Amino acid sequence: MDDVLAPYAGVTWSELAEGEPAVFGTLEVRAVRVSGKRPRYAADLDAPGDAWSAALRVTDRRDGGTVAYAPCLAAWPSSLDDALTGADCVFLDGTFWDDEEPRRSGCSDRTATGMGHLPITATRGPFAELPAAHRLYTHLNNTNPLVDPNADGHRALAALGIEVAAEGAVIDL
Repeated sequence: MDDVLAPYAGVTWSELAEGEPAVFGTLEVRAVRVSGKRPRYAADLDAPGDAWSAALRVTDRRDGGTVAYAPCLAAWPSSLDDALTGADCVFLDGTFWDDEEPRRSGCSDRTATGMGHLPITATRGPFAELPAAHRLYTHLNNTNPLVDPNADGHRALAALGIEVAAEGAVIDL
């Protein structure tokens, strides 16, 4: 992964063993495997294993405030429920609004699920059931209608208590 990320930023890797917390100052971070689907940019990398996508659960050890981040969901496994349950704030993959969006927009001949992203229309139900005080979609593709703040989808999500993460937003836990 160094070869992939090095052109963008200096990277210092810390191993996040599945199920084992890593401590960074006052923060405890846990990685939870959510998908074995290798991303397209890594198709030719010589890297073992099938833990290609993980949700992160970050807890402030001083006050217990917890944020969960699941940036790429090819499925909604029970391990994801474990990572998200009890978090104060959850950020979830919002790449595509519906399964046909990539085809309809002409950006791909594959569906959203074929690209390894559950669409919002498939995740908003279970997402709305989470008791988190803050539930936000992030990582929107530029073809997602939610990039327009006036899109009807915002009202539909707001009715479920879900928002789209805004650039530069600050969330107090």
